[in-house]
Amino acid sequence: MNSLAIKLVLSVLLFLLLLVFPQPNTANSSKEKQAKDIVQKHIKPFNNRNLDEFAKAFDVRVLVSRFPNDTMYLGRNKLKENYARFFQKNKKLNVKVLNRITLKDMVIDEELGTINHSTNRHVTIYKTENGGIKSMIFINNAKTTSNPESIVNKQLKTYNDRDIDAFVDTYSNDIKLYKFPDKLISEGHDAIRKQYGSMFKKTPDLNAQIANRMVLGNKVIDKEKVTANGNVFYAIAIYEVKNDKILKVTFIQ
Repeated sequence: MNSLAIKLVLSVLLFLLLLVFPQPNTANSSKEKQAKDIVQKHIKPFNNRNLDEFAKAFDVRVLVSRFPNDTMYLGRNKLKENYARFFQKNKKLNVKVLNRITLKDMVIDEELGTINHSTNRHVTIYKTENGGIKSMIFINNAKTTSNPESIVNKQLKTYNDRDIDAFVDTYSNDIKLYKFPDKLISEGHDAIRKQYGSMFKKTPDLNAQIANRMVLGNKVIDKEKVTANGNVFYAIAIYEVKNDKILKVTFIQ
């Protein structure tokens, strides 16, 4: 087995161990409140077109990108340059938070943005650190001809039923699982069957419930409350659906 294969196997095992033996959540609520407060600081200055106050909410080396890893620019100075042009070009600007998911130092906002006379719904993923926004990742809305919630709900039911055949069938043949933002941890039906089949057998109390959900185009973003071996923890899963199958899942823990 080559070194890349060994690293992949170790990553998958570590990820599954975290699922089955989660870390305690005692400090999470205060960390999440702090993260929400940090993210909230940039919204009012944006709506008021106050560039300096807006920029202060961000870390000096803030990374701005499109999901999952398409870098737009790096650094607070670049952010100020871009938003100065944006403010100058557009006379009417407003953003409103429709829904918010928090987990540790991460905040995911479903936002309704108004630019001049048009509105659009999008999702922004914020990572906070040392009192500022460390990264800001945009997920844009996209048209879809199907209802992505249907297959994700089926996947959740088969997970709770620990029905490995039905569970695997909710995924596309070339399914890929990632650790946020883009670290591949598993690929294909065989890997899913092996990893989750073992967990289903060893975890009789395994159960996941939706604590919060966002749906944007072909993506379903769930904050999930998971029970495993008497422990309870939370995780975020970003599901991407194509042709009524789950094509990709990105986990945030």
